[in-house]
Amino acid sequence: MKKVIICLVLFLVCGCSPASSNSLENYFKDDTCYNYHYQHLTKKQQKLYQKIYNIAYSQEKDVQINQKDIDKVTPIIEKVLKDHPEFFYVEEWTLTNKGTFNFKYTFTKKEIKNYQKQLNVIVQQIKENTKELDDYEKIKYIYEYLIQQCKYQEDAKYNQEVISALIYHQTVCSGYAKALQYLLHEVGIESTYLTGMADDPSGNNDYHAWNMVKYDNDYYYIDATWGDLVNSDFETVNYDYLMFSSEEMNKNYQIQDSYENTTNDNNTYYKKEGYYFEHYRIDDLKQRIDFSQNECHFQFSSEIYEYAKNRLVSQGDAYTIIGVSNDREIKYIDDERFHTIYLRW
Repeated sequence: MKKVIICLVLFLVCGCSPASSNSLENYFKDDTCYNYHYQHLTKKQQKLYQKIYNIAYSQEKDVQINQKDIDKVTPIIEKVLKDHPEFFYVEEWTLTNKGTFNFKYTFTKKEIKNYQKQLNVIVQQIKENTKELDDYEKIKYIYEYLIQQCKYQEDAKYNQEVISALIYHQTVCSGYAKALQYLLHEVGIESTYLTGMADDPSGNNDYHAWNMVKYDNDYYYIDATWGDLVNSDFETVNYDYLMFSSEEMNKNYQIQDSYENTTNDNNTYYKKEGYYFEHYRIDDLKQRIDFSQNECHFQFSSEIYEYAKNRLVSQGDAYTIIGVSNDREIKYIDDERFHTIYLRW
């Protein structure tokens, strides 16, 4: 669901003089975030972006930004917030016809510091748990961690922000995506927040948020919201939405932001983990099953996907591969968009 940042354009002359953005300390110069959206702005737009960033960072009010055009300010604010999930306390903004800018903050400065302390505790634990992992393993760990910690809830508290996912453990797509972006940054991995329209696993088209991650000098996509698979009978991690390619993204999403193409799909989840098959052989599938997990998932090339699905589901090869009797129930989920089949027993 989309967060509505409300802009109120005020045509009132305030009785007090606003602070100049030039008088604010330049916190942006020390910012270490990926700032993907910032990189796609003109030099002039980047200057305004830095002003907005400094205001949000310092939680200032009544700042003269020397820009009165709401149409020029709006996209800059959107990009600042997409680049910076740590600004969870920004709620609304106003701009007067004199160029005085204001953010409305959800919390007091004391409350913000308290939330930041809670987030820091989580970050330190994540860093400790991932310190021996390589970058791919860190990405996978955080994806699984987030899904296991969170529940999708439309009316979740502060559901558009990182704190809904990491502190309150209930969120929507914005919260999942911002939490993933936030944690990846903290372990040294560049990622960004993307939005657009998307066809969800049920076939509904809705506004959505997901992530692009930079890995091994290439770009991959992650959607932790849809990776959090909740079935009527069970809950599990859906790996279709971990490290998928730009080609797969464009089949399922109508992106509204700039993005990068994947040049090497060998780092997509199924290929990286060895669950991708171009030939259908029962023995090959067996070797990739961890029988202690009571579940497995495969991805097949487009040429053999329908054949593999027919063999596994309709002709009963799933029972042969798993090694259980035909009177035992095997549940399956197939996704023709990713050419994947999930089995659970």
